[in-house]
Amino acid sequence: MTNKTRVLKGKNYELVNFCEFDKYATKSYCAVHGVDESLNLGDITKVDENNLKPFTMICGGSPCQDFSTSGKQAGSMWKCKDCQHEYNPLTVHFPTRDKCPNCSSCNLDKTRSSLLVEWLRIIKANKPKWGIYENVKNIVGKKFKETFDMFINELHEYGYNTYWQVLNAKNYGIPQNRERVYLIIIKKELDNGQFKFPKPFDNGKRIKDVLEDEVDDKYYINTPKAQELIDDLISSGKLDKDISNTIRTGGRGSIDRHQWDMVQV
Repeated sequence: MTNKTRVLKGKNYELVNFCEFDKYATKSYCAVHGVDESLNLGDITKVDENNLKPFTMICGGSPCQDFSTSGKQAGSMWKCKDCQHEYNPLTVHFPTRDKCPNCSSCNLDKTRSSLLVEWLRIIKANKPKWGIYENVKNIVGKKFKETFDMFINELHEYGYNTYWQVLNAKNYGIPQNRERVYLIIIKKELDNGQFKFPKPFDNGKRIKDVLEDEVDDKYYINTPKAQELIDDLISSGKLDKDISNTIRTGGRGSIDRHQWDMVQV
């Protein structure tokens, strides 16, 4: 465990472990949060859930690409490479989940977003007191609501009360229109039933307040294809010619990754 102590709503907590398979994301995460890379357990699919240090809270979100409206929307489906049978792993009871229900093969092709079952696997074995799960809004949309409900029901089976809501970052002090589902889980025997999501507020911060006044040229788009796009936007009236030279790339986008934190409060 790291010796660095943090404060969470007036209480000290300590990071026990986290899971990240990308080495660059790991370095970035450790630099931002001031933790040691040795706490990284790596690929969560290879983590032994029965051999973890004790932790009281788990926080994270499975990859959103297969739930997102901008992705292929493959959902959490798994496909057997031997018999080609497709199934949602949440429809199969935990002990036999990794075997094709049609031919019992373990040779499976899994979507990235199905990593939410790894979260369930860790929780089932370790029973933390509470946790936070996050994903894109579309996971509670018409196409994937059944999957989300099965996810919730399995958490209930493991002894947790659940609370979820779609929150927008712009309503909580971040100048970005970013809607996400936040799910809170609390052990039933510890829950007093009083949990409420925070009320929206406006702290007055806008995007202009966080943009840099001077940006290195290496972050500017400077390719024929990019210029063609800019010219098309100007000619269609979608972009003001006077501000077209401020368009740039890099450093401002957001990256959705599967990042899991386990902490001791």
